[in-house]
Amino acid sequence: MKINWKNKIYKRDNKDFLTYKSSITNKISKKANLKIQRNKSFPNTILNDEKLFFKTSRSGSLFLREVLIYADDSPIIYARTVFKKNLRQLTSIVKKLNENPLANIVFKKKTSRSEFIFSHLSPNYKLAKKLNSQHIAIDKSIGVRQSNFKCNGEKILLTEIFFKDINRFK
Repeated sequence: MKINWKNKIYKRDNKDFLTYKSSITNKISKKANLKIQRNKSFPNTILNDEKLFFKTSRSGSLFLREVLIYADDSPIIYARTVFKKNLRQLTSIVKKLNENPLANIVFKKKTSRSEFIFSHLSPNYKLAKKLNSQHIAIDKSIGVRQSNFKCNGEKILLTEIFFKDINRFK
């Protein structure tokens, strides 16, 4: 089942971080010990929504970076970054990020960000099943948002799942 996106958040709770446009990692790193863990063990699965966004049917033509972001050892965000693989310069820059936030690219280069779209994380969604299989408790999620960036004219798709513990760092 694919994710159903909406342009607005209807719940008033948990809105703070879901609608925050600047770097969340920079904001939280001032209040907590931040750790970014690349998920190399995840199957590199490109979702149908992502293929549609890039107008391709071939998963192999897309690059995926998945990370879990922890604050004081609690998971606060799961993030997926997807872009076309043939963008060698961008692929090289993202690969060099290692355990650093995507904000190091997005907010330091000339980029423009789209408006956010939002969803909840239903247990039936393919992404929820993938996270559950990796023992990431999706029942602790407070929402999902997606946006895209243009960096040097090329699109980067970012999907973020926020977990309840993020609210400790408002």
